[in-house]
Amino acid sequence: MYNAGPEAAAAWRALFRRVFAELSLPIEVVEHKWPTPIDLLWKEPDLCCAFMCGWPFSRSAGMQPIAAPVPSPPRYAGMPRYCSEFLARDESGWTRLEEAFGHRFGWMAGDSQSGFNAPRAFLARFASAQRPRLFSESIGPLGNPAKALEALVEGKVDLVALDSFYLDLVRRYQPEKLAGVRIVETTAWTPIPLLVAAPSVDSGVVRRLREKLAGLHREPGYGALLESVLLARFVEPDAPSYAGLEDLAREAIASGYADIR
Repeated sequence: MYNAGPEAAAAWRALFRRVFAELSLPIEVVEHKWPTPIDLLWKEPDLCCAFMCGWPFSRSAGMQPIAAPVPSPPRYAGMPRYCSEFLARDESGWTRLEEAFGHRFGWMAGDSQSGFNAPRAFLARFASAQRPRLFSESIGPLGNPAKALEALVEGKVDLVALDSFYLDLVRRYQPEKLAGVRIVETTAWTPIPLLVAAPSVDSGVVRRLREKLAGLHREPGYGALLESVLLARFVEPDAPSYAGLEDLAREAIASGYADIR
């Protein structure tokens, strides 16, 4: 989910391989990437530790919360939160979201909080009976954040909404990917994607992982590993708070804006 290029992926692997080794857990690190849908990963019965978008988590049956990341950039204010950034090309000249109306919106996946649910809820306030459609085209699913960003840069769409923490990792490791791109709006903060285990994973393993991750920022040798993935620390997730993401979905649908259009 937060694979913002080869260097970022290597940094994540280094962090978790050390965690698993120190806990003596025989957890295999597997490559799961485009074009394989991420929801297939979440269905794996032996899934022991993986990031899961908060909206699917709120609707899942029995996924076990392990830990939530706290991003280190100042705007996160030391909390396990994130937002969606609405991005457009610099050449558009747009400085406000409303200027993108009438153009092409690209959405990432229909089960994504940052790439669909959050922007849909934000956009719903602009739709009305007099203006039920905000965009000339609504194009998706584009698949993943990298593909959505690529579609924007290549001119296939004119506006996208993407995970702010993913974008911060891109700014760290692949800033050239954001050349010629600007932010025109951000959504409200919501609970950040969390680490989860499948329902069938031993609860004792989940507890050990949760305790280990929550204390990493106090352990010698982990400072650089956390910094490499732009994290201040991990915290025990506030699982009930993710229910509010489904409330966003219900409100948008009730207002008549079930789809981004």
